[in-house]
Amino acid sequence: MALVKPRKPVEPIPAEDGGDPLLRLEDADPVRRRAAAHALGGRADAVDALARRLPREEDPSAREALLTALVLTGTAEAARSILPLLASEDVGLRNGVIESLQQMPAAVVMPEAAPLLRSDDTDLRIFAVQLVGRLAHPDRVPLLIGVLERDPEVNVCLAAVEALMEIGRPDALPALERLAVRFPDDPFVAFSVDAARRLFSGP
Repeated sequence: MALVKPRKPVEPIPAEDGGDPLLRLEDADPVRRRAAAHALGGRADAVDALARRLPREEDPSAREALLTALVLTGTAEAARSILPLLASEDVGLRNGVIESLQQMPAAVVMPEAAPLLRSDDTDLRIFAVQLVGRLAHPDRVPLLIGVLERDPEVNVCLAAVEALMEIGRPDALPALERLAVRFPDDPFVAFSVDAARRLFSGP
């Protein structure tokens, strides 16, 4: 069995020093930046500052605190401020953003996320599909079916197939069958649709 490296003890958050936490988001000390983010959780007036700091934050605990603060705010503005980071090349940041958006109210996030399904950026559409599929919102299945019927990129459609299979909605099967007609020569589409067919209809 592989050895597990013990985690480094988390430094305690310093007591408030009376300074403006918005300013301390740019402190050289990551522990103070983390404390500032915690202090700003739920503050609507801090959304812009938190979101601006996020892509530049390299300390994992401070980054987590920034995301937590935005989740606690939970407004459409908070969701809108971090949705562009779905296009980040930083996998850790991108995953953190998806997880954080899932923790916000779906009714708040979905209206902000749905337009990304029509983005010109193929990768961004894929990540938007993954997010939409994980939001407990009544529009998610119709939106994913719309991707199957409209999107010209096969990889985006395959992401939608995967999301629909995870949701487990047999009523999506007709749209999946139509996808096989749209891409008749793609073996990945054929495999995915067959897997969905077996999942929803049995062997």
